[in-house]
Amino acid sequence: MKKDKGGQRFRLPAWFRLTVVAVVAVTVAVVVLVQVTKTEPVTASPAATPVPLAGRAPETAKAGQPGPGGDPNRKTLVLYDDGRKKNGTASPPEEVRTAEAYAMFTANLVSRGTAWTMQPAADYRPRQANDFQAVVYLGSVSDAALPKAFLDDVTTARVPVVWIGANIWQLRATAGWRAEGYRDDNPTTVTYKGTPLRRDPRSGTGVVAIDVRDATRVQILAEASAPGGTPSPWAVHSGQLTYVAEVPYAYAEAQDRYLAAADILLGVLSPQAPNRHRALIRLEDVGPRTKPEELRRVTDFLIREKIPFSLAVYPYYSDPQGRANDGNPTSARLVDSPELVSALKEAVQAGATLVMHGYSHQSESGPNPYDGVSASDFEFYKSSVGGDGVVRMDGPMPEDSAQWFDQRVATGLGEFRRVGLPEPTMFEFPHYGGSAVDYQRTTELFQARYDRGSYYAGFCPGGRCGSTATATTEQVYGQFFPYPVRDVYGANVVPENIGNVAPVAFNQHASRTAVDMLADAQSALVVRDNVAGFFYHPFLGEGGLRDLVNSLRALGYRFATPAEILGD
Repeated sequence: MKKDKGGQRFRLPAWFRLTVVAVVAVTVAVVVLVQVTKTEPVTASPAATPVPLAGRAPETAKAGQPGPGGDPNRKTLVLYDDGRKKNGTASPPEEVRTAEAYAMFTANLVSRGTAWTMQPAADYRPRQANDFQAVVYLGSVSDAALPKAFLDDVTTARVPVVWIGANIWQLRATAGWRAEGYRDDNPTTVTYKGTPLRRDPRSGTGVVAIDVRDATRVQILAEASAPGGTPSPWAVHSGQLTYVAEVPYAYAEAQDRYLAAADILLGVLSPQAPNRHRALIRLEDVGPRTKPEELRRVTDFLIREKIPFSLAVYPYYSDPQGRANDGNPTSARLVDSPELVSALKEAVQAGATLVMHGYSHQSESGPNPYDGVSASDFEFYKSSVGGDGVVRMDGPMPEDSAQWFDQRVATGLGEFRRVGLPEPTMFEFPHYGGSAVDYQRTTELFQARYDRGSYYAGFCPGGRCGSTATATTEQVYGQFFPYPVRDVYGANVVPENIGNVAPVAFNQHASRTAVDMLADAQSALVVRDNVAGFFYHPFLGEGGLRDLVNSLRALGYRFATPAEILGD
């Protein structure tokens, strides 16, 4: 049996981690600056009185509980490799970190169907599976130490088991099929429900060869193929066991085989999940210098068409070096923009949802990484541009702490309050970047996040999530979701997953059209109960948004509010 590829590290490359975390919002930074630029200097009014934050924490926001639509009466055991191997050696630290990050990814997806408990597979106890309604094992370290009790219980499973990736050859037998080691080819396509999904050949993860020996006992769920090759099984189901032939997270972007794995998990854990497809619109980067007439043109169209939408608003604009204002240091708050506030109030009265998009969407301490101008830079995570033009995630801000985060949130909420706008109950990290401390605090202060998540190995030591002290900052792992989840921070997450229109290429991010977004949305239809979430910058005008809305409707999507998604 060939297992030679098993020693490869299941690693997210640096550019991918950044791409998922920062997403393509950065690609429009230059355009955003042009739209907010005015020649006259402006000095903001004094800051609002901070809002007391005591009592804002949702009482039920805990990691391990089910997300929206999940069944609280069902619980899944999530097992992962913690680096211990059969021969008594330990995996390299980087491989261990990645294995834990992938376990967090898996737990996040599992929450869509059930509650969950996570632990190292090596700590499995005899008949432990009987205490759960399902088991998911993530094999990301080849030749990991798996207890005989676990292998015996999988073989005689009384509950559904989903096995993902390596070590399937440690089972004594499988019903009607056999794992034949790693494939010699490098598949680039996974076909699921008749839809071809991408598999980046650079992922570096081995794909296990599956030999179906009794077709009457085995359901082939998906097939993988290399260019010019013959498709062969990538995911199969027989008896209580469902098997996916690789860990599908490395290089997972839109239209990826990751969607197939996410749907397979949902189908096993929540077989009664409805077949429906919903869409979300978020108007992005609205701040005190946004032109009210541009915002109104877009919101008036959505209101006329009775299309729900959200407004991602940062309440304080700052350009401390005057980089976007002819060299004049410039700042403004919502209270300094009465016409914009009127437009926001009209939208909210018509049903729009306010989302707090950070406090200033930049860093007062200097470029982060571009120029320190609101809507251009990160706010809660330090970043830089390398010599290769790639944006790099460097670590938490020097001043990062729960108290610092709270101060920015409390003052920002005060800005909403003093102009008579509702205080947002959802939060979106600027460019989807924040420390583990910041992410944990959002769970304690907001009902939900509306973004893609940043995750850190060390946050769930031994499967027990919540340790910000041990969370590593050496690698940032990003994940997008095809449906709402409750993630390892305990936060309900409203999904954004098909990106935005980006007219220009910027750093490592390519330009992006509505056609690209629609292709992503079409591929995502393989997920039986999916949400296609996107964001749109108001200065792009009504026409492009109208085309997107009509095309998504034609694909079978129905537009919903974040509250509906969270309420399921």
